[in-house]
Amino acid sequence: MSSMRLGSIALQQPLGIGTLQWGTTWVDEKMVKGGRIADATVDAVVARCVAAGVTFFDSAEGYGGGTSEARLGRAVEAARPKAAPASGGLALATKFLPTFWRCTRRALVEAARRSRETLGLSRIPLYFIHTPVHWLPVEFWIEAACDAMDAGIIENIGVSNFDKDQVLRAQAVATRRGYTIAANQVMFGLLNFKNSMLQETIRVCTELNIAVVAFSPIGQGLLTDSFSQESFKTNRVAKMTRVSESELDRLRAELSAVSKESGKSMAQVALNWVICHDCVPLIGCRTMRQAEDTLGCLGWRLADEQVRRLDAVSLGHSTLTGKKWKRVFFANLFGVVMVVPRLIHRWRGSHWPPPAATNGK
Repeated sequence: MSSMRLGSIALQQPLGIGTLQWGTTWVDEKMVKGGRIADATVDAVVARCVAAGVTFFDSAEGYGGGTSEARLGRAVEAARPKAAPASGGLALATKFLPTFWRCTRRALVEAARRSRETLGLSRIPLYFIHTPVHWLPVEFWIEAACDAMDAGIIENIGVSNFDKDQVLRAQAVATRRGYTIAANQVMFGLLNFKNSMLQETIRVCTELNIAVVAFSPIGQGLLTDSFSQESFKTNRVAKMTRVSESELDRLRAELSAVSKESGKSMAQVALNWVICHDCVPLIGCRTMRQAEDTLGCLGWRLADEQVRRLDAVSLGHSTLTGKKWKRVFFANLFGVVMVVPRLIHRWRGSHWPPPAATNGK
């Protein structure tokens, strides 16, 4: 399968591993299903994925108050020798969270420096602006990201949850500064494909050679074999997108049929469908079993006819058309989780989060 690129980054495999649930704060313990993941599991998942040629790992300063970044940095440092030479190295991405109290370009530059230290890097391969929702315009934060590029802190600029118009505005600023937008991370999958705003955003990204990184490609379990009606009631993606049980049933029926034809799990088919649309699926793995199932989406390709059948039954529930107040709320909730532990440890005179060992790469 041909290589996909995230700006200057060439991916050996078109797959990314997300670390949203790898935090170690008390909030993660309470809110993440199954509780905190053991260090040994995180290390094993990273090592297995790297051994399979997966080089793209995604985190954020707001995940676990920065503890997800720290765990990823330590796990990747241990797994780095196993990375295939052809991959050109491991590509770690993280995100800047523009909370309402951040209002200077220096805030992004300093946040990038902290993330670089936490991850144990000399330069962050891909740095996303986590959301366009802020009282300052998109252009302001892109200028700040370009400042971080000028300072050699980051290698590529990414955006997240940006719609078509916001992507165009971001690219215009980056181009004026001599840079480009490498990737846009959006919710993309069979639950969202038919949304017109999402389709327009994908079209613009394609025209501008901006990679699309697809988060929640299996709807946090909605498109897996282990899905149950009971789990539907508590599924956050179902609540966020307001998907109904009846339309989900129709989608799952066709997905199951293609799964049986292909001899693959439903999740593997859903992820491969994303790859067939030239996007990079980003999937969280809490266990080795999930990691193994995820890796099963690689090394093969759905038939064109199967892709068309899944396109036909896909849904149109996109977060790009969701209520703005919800996006503001969750962005600032992540911000509070990020800031509170930092303030407590500063008061105690200790470092938060504990940084990864500096590897100079």
